[in-house]
Amino acid sequence: MGFPATRLSVVERTRSDDAAVRRVALDTIIEAYWKPVYKYLRMKWSLTPDDAADLTQEFFTTALEKDVVEKYDPARARFRTYLRMCLDGFASNARKAERRL
Repeated sequence: MGFPATRLSVVERTRSDDAAVRRVALDTIIEAYWKPVYKYLRMKWSLTPDDAADLTQEFFTTALEKDVVEKYDPARARFRTYLRMCLDGFASNARKAERRL
């Protein structure tokens, strides 16, 4: 369930002024982290395979919309720690929303 080591150069490229460079960097991060995020949701949050896949997709969609990767500060935490913290908050909010329904 471990998250992969992060190449900070890829994270840095998500802040590029060139949209094509940003897109490739974000695609690289999503490709590297999709399976670990999915497995993390399955194990820590006890989600079914379909629910974990849906929430993984929602997490990355929201992360792209809210520039989560671009907001990462390497001085505060490792990227994988930061991503897990964001994921836990996202999963917690999703669970709260589900309970309200």
